[in-house]
Amino acid sequence: MRKAKVLIAAATAIWAMSGTVQALNLAGTGTHFKKVRAGLIREGGWSVSPMGHVMFCQARPAECRKPSLVHVTRVSMTGGRFAALRTINTAVNRAIIPLNDRSGPGVIDQWSLEPRAGDCEDFAITKRHRLIAAGWPASALRLAIGRLPSGEGHAVLIARTDKGDYVLDNRTDDIRPWRQTDIRWLSMQSGANPQFWRSI
Repeated sequence: MRKAKVLIAAATAIWAMSGTVQALNLAGTGTHFKKVRAGLIREGGWSVSPMGHVMFCQARPAECRKPSLVHVTRVSMTGGRFAALRTINTAVNRAIIPLNDRSGPGVIDQWSLEPRAGDCEDFAITKRHRLIAAGWPASALRLAIGRLPSGEGHAVLIARTDKGDYVLDNRTDDIRPWRQTDIRWLSMQSGANPQFWRSI
């Protein structure tokens, strides 16, 4: 009898640990996001805006307009909103052909909205544009840049929610908490004015 109780207790513990792992694994199904808080990226001082983004804002000022609802710094992460993130992330990842559009050293990277082919920042700004069109507040959608383990620069979109900051990355269709990526973060768009950037 005692042995049976020990086995039941052990099985229960394993089951509980399995549930914890599933809850932490947001990348797979998207059904456990409410159980985990991703935490917010801590913003530092003002940072130099990427030159490609400066040129993008000059060409498309409507995409870089100061939000009228700057007090909406994060959104409530409902099941519907999480589904929208996954849908748009996947759709843009499929719509744009990955292509490094730099032609040589010293050449300013061109940031393009809805291109047929482009690199990481083109994916990120297209996702931001589509989410804003779907009703997300611009102040809760931040472009961010960092470095991959290889040392290569990389840009993604951050969705700021009441459950924390989540990453929309062109390398995966999964929506991940910012701490669960391999990116070494450098800077992020300001929520108050998307033309300006802050260090991370």
